[in-house]
Amino acid sequence: MHAIIMAGGKGKRLLPLTEDRPKGLIPVGGSPILDIIIRQLTTAGFSRVTLCVSHFGDMIRRRFSAASFPGATLDFSVDRVALGTAAPLRWVERWDTPALVMNGDVLTTLDFRHLYEEHARGGALLTVAAQRHEVPVDLGVLQIAGGRVRGLWEKPRLGLDVSSGIYVVSPGARERLDDDVTDMTDLILRLVEHGDPVTAYEFGGEWHDIGTPDRYEHAEREFTAHPERYLGPKRVAGRVRREALPVAAPGAWPRQAETRFDVALIASWAR
Repeated sequence: MHAIIMAGGKGKRLLPLTEDRPKGLIPVGGSPILDIIIRQLTTAGFSRVTLCVSHFGDMIRRRFSAASFPGATLDFSVDRVALGTAAPLRWVERWDTPALVMNGDVLTTLDFRHLYEEHARGGALLTVAAQRHEVPVDLGVLQIAGGRVRGLWEKPRLGLDVSSGIYVVSPGARERLDDDVTDMTDLILRLVEHGDPVTAYEFGGEWHDIGTPDRYEHAEREFTAHPERYLGPKRVAGRVRREALPVAAPGAWPRQAETRFDVALIASWAR
């Protein structure tokens, strides 16, 4: 199994922590976050890990070129400039089977192997690992139809399916990559627009995006308190959502408010 880690971002939201190093080398529990991710992947059975690097890429290459991860080989794909979270896939060599693709700033207890196997069984071009998040709205939300108020929800909590920054991508998806497609958000929408199969893999468990100082500090506390959750053999599996769901174009939210939205919120992870 092959995994590709996007580790080329500038980490602007993490300044000043990323002033003199890439965010992939930010320590979590004493080890760089990339070290933790690679250990998780190799434990899950991934035999090849490709690091897509750009900003401070030489630092990452020096750190991991001599690193040893039993049962796995590491290689690098180098971009002269940061290309986003999807464009680097165009330049990954020897990619002819599905690959797990993930951001290099994610700490999670997700079962990577189960996600990969579910994608392989389903036949989609891309599978998104998604989590259900509740977003509180501290206002009264109206249901309006035909100019009349049909209902009102006082301070509802909206359930949103959020992209975790973790995917499995089949090589055929590269056909949708061009100069206009730079991030995974763009690639997913391009696939959907062309009718290509994209599935959602829903999972619970722990998931932390360490893209901001507050989120980083929270992830650091959680990992330090429970390292076995992240590095132990037991992982949290999810399930592929099989039923078809309507897709909303960016900004095209429904007029009718509901207490639960089945709308995929595709997060655009800042690089």
